[in-house]
Amino acid sequence: MVSPELFAPSDREILIRFRHVYKVYRIAETGVVALGGVDLDIAPGEFLAVVGPSGAGKSTILNLIGGLDRASAGSVEVDGHDLGLLGVDALTRYRAHRIGFVWQGTARNLVPYLTVRENVSLPAAIDRHDDPGRRRDADELLRLVGLGERLRHTPGMLSGGEQQRAAIAVALANTPSIVLADEPTAELDSESAATVLDAFRAVNREFGVTIVMVTHDLAAARAADRRIRVRDGRVLHEGASVEPMGDDGRVRLPDEAVAALGDGELEAEVTADEVRLRRRSETGHA
Repeated sequence: MVSPELFAPSDREILIRFRHVYKVYRIAETGVVALGGVDLDIAPGEFLAVVGPSGAGKSTILNLIGGLDRASAGSVEVDGHDLGLLGVDALTRYRAHRIGFVWQGTARNLVPYLTVRENVSLPAAIDRHDDPGRRRDADELLRLVGLGERLRHTPGMLSGGEQQRAAIAVALANTPSIVLADEPTAELDSESAATVLDAFRAVNREFGVTIVMVTHDLAAARAADRRIRVRDGRVLHEGASVEPMGDDGRVRLPDEAVAALGDGELEAEVTADEVRLRRRSETGHA
């Protein structure tokens, strides 16, 4: 039996911490690197969007936070506890009490023959050893995500956007501290996607739940507090916005960039999708 205190929320400034995390999947005789040395900190109550193309490693980050997979090297910590050191039973309890999942396909989120109210009540019914005081009222959650008039509807009677909002309510049923969303708007039109993102923001504000959402949609990512990009298994943290480049090729750098670069000679490194500026040292090397 795992002590419930292991999964109790703390006052730490960092809730989720990746330190030099590698994840390698073996396919036949070949090792495929999904993550290549990721360092990442996520604060309690933060709404983080992880952006990148298919195959970049976004979903691997979610799987590691959710305890669905283990890092090949490095550590993934939640509240200071290394998930890689937990046994199977402890990870199961961790997922049941700390994590809510919202998947891309609505079929993975909802039981089709139950009403949305019954779907939201289902997690508590399954976990009979849970403390009833931890559970949130199904009707309250559905009202919060804008489905107060759909309590008795089955998923097939809802639109795609309504189904995803119902999935958010299900994910919150057992008061998790972390909600993981994998491409939650990918199958929705822009209007439906906007209502789903509004629902995420509402539950983030109302309950202070930490949300980590992976998406390839930059419009969806703008709903988050912070955005990071993942490319080739590496995290590229969001840079500061700059004004558009002028016709003469000049661009005004943010004040913090000017201060960091100083008055010395600069050099630029140009790749296919990135430009890096850095100071050149007195020896001529960066």
